[in-house]
Formats: sequence, C-alpha cells, structure tokens
Amino acid sequence: MKKIIIILMALLALLAGGYYLWSADPLTKEYTIMDVARDAFDTTSETPVDLSPIELEAQNVVLPDGTTAEFQIAKPYSITVAAEGLGKARFMSMSPDGRMFVPDLVDYQLSHAGKIYILEDFNEETMKFETKHTYLSGLRGPNSVAFYRDSDGKDWLYVALTAHLLRYPYEAGDTEPSGEPEVILEFPNTQAPNAKSVVWHITRTLLFHGDRLYIGIGSGCNSCEHPEGEIRGMIYSMNPDGSDGKVYADGLRNAVGLHFADVIGGEEALYVTANGSDHLGADAPDELMYKLEEGKHYGWPYCYETDGVFLEDDSVAWEHPIPCSEVPMSFSAFTPRSAPLGLTYFRDGLDVLRGSFLVALHGSFDAGMKKGYEIVRVSGEGEHEIFMDGFQRADGTRTGRPVDFLQRDARSFFFTDDFTGRVYLVYATE
Repeated sequence: MKKIIIILMALLALLAGGYYLWSADPLTKEYTIMDVARDAFDTTSETPVDLSPIELEAQNVVLPDGTTAEFQIAKPYSITVAAEGLGKARFMSMSPDGRMFVPDLVDYQLSHAGKIYILEDFNEETMKFETKHTYLSGLRGPNSVAFYRDSDGKDWLYVALTAHLLRYPYEAGDTEPSGEPEVILEFPNTQAPNAKSVVWHITRTLLFHGDRLYIGIGSGCNSCEHPEGEIRGMIYSMNPDGSDGKVYADGLRNAVGLHFADVIGGEEALYVTANGSDHLGADAPDELMYKLEEGKHYGWPYCYETDGVFLEDDSVAWEHPIPCSEVPMSFSAFTPRSAPLGLTYFRDGLDVLRGSFLVALHGSFDAGMKKGYEIVRVSGEGEHEIFMDGFQRADGTRTGRPVDFLQRDARSFFFTDDFTGRVYLVYATE
C-alpha cells in the first residue's frame, strides 16, 4: 500500500509540475520530484538499455545579441543560452552551495589573464543565470576546477593550472577566496626537450572519485618519449592533500575528459577521451574513448589505433618501445582530428540518453579539415551517433566548439562552448 501511495503522489506531482520536473532550486542537491519518481518507477534498473533512435531536428536559437544560430539537436530536446561572456569556458563544476564555477582559459598561448567565474541565481522563466562573479583572475592556464569536502567537513576548491594544482578553502557564498592557496602538485611546465614540433599540452583536468583525485595530464610534445618518472601523457591519481601520488594509466597523449561511470549492466570504471598524434596525416590515428584499467599502458607514442586495429608508429626510432599487441583496444573511436574533450554518463533520463554517454567533439584546430564540431551519443557498447550538430557551417566557419558537460537533472544538462564563451542549457520539451 505504501508503494502505491508513493507512486500516486509522484504522478500527481509530475502532472502539477509540468514537463520540466525541476525543484524550486534545481541547482541544489535537495530531494526533488524527479527523485521521488525515480524511486517509484525504478528507472535505475540493471537491465541493459535499448536506446531510442536519434532523430535530429533543426532549431534556431536566438542569441543574447539578437542574432540567431541554427543547430540540429536530438528530439525532444531544445537548447538555450544560459550564460555568456565567459571567454574560453572550459571544465565547470558545481559548488557545495549550488553555484556553477567556470574557468576561462583565455587562449593556448600561456596567458596569465585566466579567470574563474561563478554563475548563480538561475531564472526558471528565462532559463539564464542572472548573476556572474569573477572569483579569481590573473591565472595561467585554468582548465578545470573541482570541489572536495575533507573528513573534518571543510570544503576545498581545486584549480588546475598549467604549472600548478592549487586548492583554496571554500565557504558557502564566497565571491572570492576566503584563504590563501596551497600548492598541492607541480606539473611539468615546458615543452619536452626532445619534441619534434612546437606542440605541447598546457591543460590539466580534475576529477574526484571517493577520496582520490584523478588528473588528466597531457604530453609535452606531439610525439616523443618523456624522461622516466615525468608526470606527463597519463592519468595521475593521489590523495586530496597530494600524498600517495601514482600513475593510474600511462601512454595517453592527451586524455582531457574524465568520468567515472557505473554503466547499466556493467561495472564502474574510469572512462576518458584521448586526442591522438598529429604527424600521421589527416586520416590517422583515430580519436579515442577508453574504459581504463588501472596500471595499463595505452600505447602512445609507440602505437596508434585506426579502423579497429593497432599499428606501430615507425616514424621514430624509439628507445623503449612496447609491443602494440599488448595495448588495450578503445571503448569507442571517433574521426581523426575531431578532438574529443568532455564526456558524461546519463544513468537516468529519457530513453534517447538513459544508459549512454555524451562526448563533446571540440573539432580540429584547423577548421578547414571539418572534423568534429559535434556532440555525440555513445552507447554502453561503444557505438556512437550524432546528438547535436551545427557548430560548423558548410563553408567551414565555426559557430561554437563544445567542451564540457554538467548534468542538471534527468531531463537537462549544461555544456560549455569555449569558442563563443557561453554555457548552454539543453532540456527536454516533452
């Protein structure tokens, strides 16, 4: 009887609340109407999900300056601009008091003008954040932020810069740091000495899982061997205070997006996106998404994956090559030069997303290649198809470059665009 009453109450609440299904303050972690419905209907079943086919629908989005942009997005979703003026908006995070923190990288030229913005006061009618604060400025290469609460109940904000990992004490409502930063880890801060080109990766991405911090750290080159023990081209793991640091997974040229997922019908694992080398032509190697195993080496710079097979990169006479036959195969592979960045997993939601990932294909730095510039859905088996398109016009000009996702609830999510400096909200309309 109690179960029946809960179901009836959930149905009445859903009908009364309309199709948004959001609480009065959807950015907090309070128990919402959607949580009640989830408990009543058991949408988190362990039965593998049959995803609904994606049907793209053209949408003209009115931008804050009065102009319009045309996107193609999976039905029944719609899109709107939730915030703008955020520069090169990168990997965002929600604070313990329900505010969005967004880093502004500024550029890839090692600018010292990077910032961290706070977005708050989300208006349910306009679907926009009404307040923006500059929390930090004068930063070199801010790419990612993350929050952690220690065993004493103290909150910390972690900021990943090119040369350092910093943490600041955090208090609810802060609009500037409430204490001095602490340096938790120093990163390699120059191009690798044996690099064959000017490429080296200045971004670091943070992810807390339990009481461990995981960091995606790109290589110091396009294709080279790093000195033994150098923290580059890998996923690094450590305690929140910087102790017990160790390599979680190696051989990843530039693993930018990180996400732990408890995939329906499978086991929990760390999934990452990885950008491949640039010296093998426009059509190799594939860009990859991995389901990582701790302690494994994923091939770079000695091996690369293309069309489902591993090949040796024999363009260099390596000093310490590894057998490519021992390299784990990717979970999913994307078009070469499409630059996969952020990813997230939707355990709950509409059938078009439930039990699948979204991956942001940031797009090639060379717009003329017309590679990427999409958001793709990746199934629990690694199959992918376009969820949203329109970030590049037919003539090659770009209208955006998606970076990172933050799920708002079972029917909506935010994503950052570092080309236009915007945060978009994508929400279900039925």
